Amino acid sequence: MPSLVAIGAGLIFGIFTMFVIWLLVKVKVFNVINDPQLFRGIAKLLAGGFNKGMNSLGYMLYRAAPLILTGLAVGFAFKTGLFNIGAPGQLVFGALAAIIIGVKLSIPAPWHWMLCLIGGMAAGSLWGFIIGFLKSVFNVHEVVASIMMNYIAMYFAFWSLDAFNLRHRFVDSVTGQISLAPYTDTLAQTAWLPRGLADVFNGYTVNIGILIAIAAVVIMYIVLNKTTLGYQLKAAGFNRDASKYAGMNTKRDIMLSMAISGLLAGLAGAIIIMVPDKKMFTDQATMSSEFMSIGFDGISIALLGLSEPIGVGLAGLFLAYIRIGGDYIDQANYMKELADVITSVIIYFSALSVALYQFLQRRKKKKTADAAVLSGGDER
Repeated sequence: MPSLVAIGAGLIFGIFTMFVIWLLVKVKVFNVINDPQLFRGIAKLLAGGFNKGMNSLGYMLYRAAPLILTGLAVGFAFKTGLFNIGAPGQLVFGALAAIIIGVKLSIPAPWHWMLCLIGGMAAGSLWGFIIGFLKSVFNVHEVVASIMMNYIAMYFAFWSLDAFNLRHRFVDSVTGQISLAPYTDTLAQTAWLPRGLADVFNGYTVNIGILIAIAAVVIMYIVLNKTTLGYQLKAAGFNRDASKYAGMNTKRDIMLSMAISGLLAGLAGAIIIMVPDKKMFTDQATMSSEFMSIGFDGISIALLGLSEPIGVGLAGLFLAYIRIGGDYIDQANYMKELADVITSVIIYFSALSVALYQFLQRRKKKKTADAAVLSGGDER
C-alpha cells in the first residue's frame, strides 16, 4: 500500500508540474520556441512502454532487466539487515568480467554467453564478498566500505581495459597510425544473449535478460521466505548478537549475504553489456551514466518494492515504464528529464509513506498495550 500511494503521488506531482510549465508558457513567463502540448505530453508519459506498441514494450523489458536485478541485490541485503550501496561497483565488475570473457575467448554459443553470465556473477559476488569480509572481520560499516569499493571498481575497470588490451583499435585517418579508441571492442556475437524475444516484440535489443530477471525474482523469493538459509541470513543481519548466542556463524552469514547481493548486481552488469554493439567507455561520465547509475537505481527500486522480491520486480518494471514514457514526452515539447523528477518524487513519497506506516503501527501497538494494562487493572 505505501508503494501505491507513492506512485500515485509521484504521477500527480509530475502531471501538475507539466501543467505549471504549460501555464507559465501560456502567460508568457517563459519564452520558448515551441509551446508544450499539455495533454499530448501527459498521454506520452502515461503510455510509457506502449508508445510504439510491441517495439517500445520490448525496449522497456530490455531496460527493466538490469533494474530488477540491481533492485534485488540491494533488497536482498536490506532483508538481511545490510545496506549494500556498493551495487554500482559490483555491477561494473560484473560487466568487466563479461567483456573480458566475451572479447578475449572464442567459444561457440551457447557456452560463450553462459560463461559470460557466470563470470559476471562471480566477479560481482567477489566484490560483494570483500565488503562483507570487511564488515564481519574488521567491523567496517558496509556503507563506508561499499562507497569506496564503487570507485575502486570503476578505476580498476579503466585500468583493466588497457591491461587486457580491450580498447578498440583503429587507423587514424590523419597520421595513418593505429590508435586506441576511448571504448572497448564489442563482444563476439556468440557472447550476445539470445534474442528469441525480438520476434515477439519486434525489437532488436530485447533478449532473454528479462526472463533471467524474472527467474531471479522467483529464486530470491523462495530463498528468503521458504528456506532455512534465508531465515538464518535475515536473523544474522538483524540481530548479530542474538544469532551468535544461538550458535550461528554470523561472520560467515554476513559475508554470504553480501556475496549473494553482489552476485545479483554482477549479473545485471553482464546483461547490460551482452547485447549487440554495446561498449564500455573509458571516461568517468559515461561509465557513471551507463553503468553506475543503474546500480544506484537499485536502491530506489528496493525502497519502492519494500525489499520484497516480487515488489522489487514490479518496481523495476514500473521505473523502466516511466522512463520510456519520459523518452517520448519531448515530442510534446517537454524535457525528458521530467521522468527523472517524477521518479525522484515517487521515491521520496515511498520513504515517507513507509516511515509514516511504521509510526502508525508503533502507535497502534502502544495503544493496544496500554489498553491491555488498563483492562488488567480493572479486573483486579
